[in-house]
Amino acid sequence: MSAAGSEMLPEQVTRAVMAGETPAVTAWAERHQWRVRVDPDSQTLTAVTTHPATNTLVLFHADLTGYPALPPAWTCRDDQGCSPHDAFPLAGTGPVITGSVFHPNPVICAPWNRLAYSEHSGPHADWGGLTEWKTAAPASTRAHTLADMLNTLRLHLAASPGMAS
Repeated sequence: MSAAGSEMLPEQVTRAVMAGETPAVTAWAERHQWRVRVDPDSQTLTAVTTHPATNTLVLFHADLTGYPALPPAWTCRDDQGCSPHDAFPLAGTGPVITGSVFHPNPVICAPWNRLAYSEHSGPHADWGGLTEWKTAAPASTRAHTLADMLNTLRLHLAASPGMAS
């Protein structure tokens, strides 16, 4: 199923879920000093932080169309709203991060990113359909809410040695 095929989930359902999750996202952002904007009209989430290794801005953008029936489509963007390769963090590892969600293709490779699935040109044909995102890849990263996803991005960003070039 594509994001365009998410008509099975009424837009008001996504908006209601976004409204329900926004307080947790806002509280998370305040705790971690990230700037986050949840826009129910465009069904998007934008999160901005500073890369801990390079002190450069990192902008994460999520298209929430069809959420929560479908996972968001997460991208890294520049200040112009484009997704060039150099807007993407490098993969890194650490004591609690044994494999990074930041892949060199570049894609945020996690079951909770629509763009990691092969039907969206991602590397994973082995995770099943998009509607199975909460149970796909049991040995992979888990994040079932927007705040969980942001926290996972934060953990992986902390292990990243820099930005792609």
